Amino acid sequence: MNKINYFFILLIIFSLLSCDILNNEPPPFIITEPVCVLSDISFDFIYAGISFSFMNKSLKDINSITASFLLFDAKTKTNPFIGSNIFEIKKLIFIYPNENKEIILSLDKFIHNAPTEPYLIDFFYISEIEYTDGSVWEDKNGKYRK
Repeated sequence: MNKINYFFILLIIFSLLSCDILNNEPPPFIITEPVCVLSDISFDFIYAGISFSFMNKSLKDINSITASFLLFDAKTKTNPFIGSNIFEIKKLIFIYPNENKEIILSLDKFIHNAPTEPYLIDFFYISEIEYTDGSVWEDKNGKYRK
């Protein structure tokens, strides 16, 4: 191969990698460590849910957030569900700029037996934020996971 071919190969590799390398801006939110809670007294769920605090650091109003995560049985560390233990749950919630809110995601529609112990949560991240102006922030690969 000649020098021109090497140059084009390096240019292609750099352009593919640069999207993630050059985008080192912090996410437009702050979240706490998510916890699995059972038998909530609120209206969000009856048997099991995921709870975390979310602060909107952007200058825009949020319309909804989507969280992605894995769940495991606390004792066996295996998948406790009939199907996949990979979740992506969208929550319609209005959050002003600089506002902090507790977010509760219901797991009730995914379970067939009421858990006796909270599930273990792994690889939790906010995968999408929709703003009231129609714009969207995304992290489809979990770059900012907890």
